[in-house]
Amino acid sequence: MVMKYRGRDVFIIAHRGGSSSFENSISSFLKAQEMGVDAVECDVHTTRDGKLVISHDPDLMRIANIDKKIAEMDYNEISEIRLPNGERIPTLEELLDIISIPVVIELKSRETVLALISLFSRRKDLINKCVIISFYHDAVKIMKREIPGLMCGVLFAGFPVDPISMARNSGCNMISLYYEGLDAEYVEKCHKEGIMVTVWAPNDENDIKNSLNAGVDGIGSDRPDLVIKIIENSNM
Repeated sequence: MVMKYRGRDVFIIAHRGGSSSFENSISSFLKAQEMGVDAVECDVHTTRDGKLVISHDPDLMRIANIDKKIAEMDYNEISEIRLPNGERIPTLEELLDIISIPVVIELKSRETVLALISLFSRRKDLINKCVIISFYHDAVKIMKREIPGLMCGVLFAGFPVDPISMARNSGCNMISLYYEGLDAEYVEKCHKEGIMVTVWAPNDENDIKNSLNAGVDGIGSDRPDLVIKIIENSNM
């Protein structure tokens, strides 16, 4: 259930599944769901044989100490690798079949577009469960053009002068901004033009409160438990 902060809805999104388990692992996503978040966020890359796997990095060095790029490996190779918590690196389809809440999918490269369109062509039941975001605005535009009913948003690292046009030119009505420096005036400018605003990824109390007070529609955090606690305390 969407929580309310000062009378308005705020979506709580577990960034990379939150910090309850290893990032982008099935256990992290399920624990976040049990916690009561509105959605989980994950990152996807495409394997050499066209499978969409969940990983933030394009290579496996940080998460598995293997100096190989995902795009240069077949999924059979990747399926043998274990994360630090003992789990396999999941596929996107596996996550979508297991979890019951919406999944925010960050496309980490343009190469993911064709694989994702193929997945949705084969599994139309998954479309309404997904929100697509990316720093590659052309990738988002293609996804929205090919699947008009798909919910999409564009990512920014800074604060463009005209975020409304940038969102609309990509076929979106949502932007996702890095939280630092965001203020209520910028959010209100977007809201007046019908553009939703979410942020990534405030993780301490002050940053989360500042984002909430700026009027954002959603917060993607590694500490969704803390976001929930802050909102609950504000309503007491």
